[in-house]
Amino acid sequence: MIKTITSLKITTSHNLFDRNDAIEYLTIDYLDEDGNQKQIKNLPHEEDAGIYDVKTDPWEDILEDWRLTKPAYISSSDKGWELLENYLQHLTSTQSQELEDSQNKLYEADKVADILRNISRLSDVGKAAFEEMLNVDSENVWDVYSKHWNRITSHRSGNGED
Repeated sequence: MIKTITSLKITTSHNLFDRNDAIEYLTIDYLDEDGNQKQIKNLPHEEDAGIYDVKTDPWEDILEDWRLTKPAYISSSDKGWELLENYLQHLTSTQSQELEDSQNKLYEADKVADILRNISRLSDVGKAAFEEMLNVDSENVWDVYSKHWNRITSHRSGNGED
């Protein structure tokens, strides 16, 4: 039984004769009820479930779409599919949060690194707006940006106060 999913991986296999004919497979790393690390390998799906990125797309959505596109030729007693279907059927809000937390644990550092790389490219206005948004739970980035735009541009023209 799947207790906590710790990683998802989507791989694509191309037909050797027709490079356009590709099959996607899902691999799931998880902890079972005893805390042992386990893996379900190469779960195919029947049709294109969309283009998913395990770094950015919610894992719950990926898993549900994969379940919905289970190939007809797969036996209902296939252990990997049985584990996935049982997990999704009994998914609690706590497990849903754990799923999101596992994804963040793996990929949030990448997101932070991207933000930090892009900060250096911001104008003075952008940096000021970004700094305020870190210090204040601002809901509307455009309002914050406009405020700083008006403050900084008027200061540069000598018409305003800082």
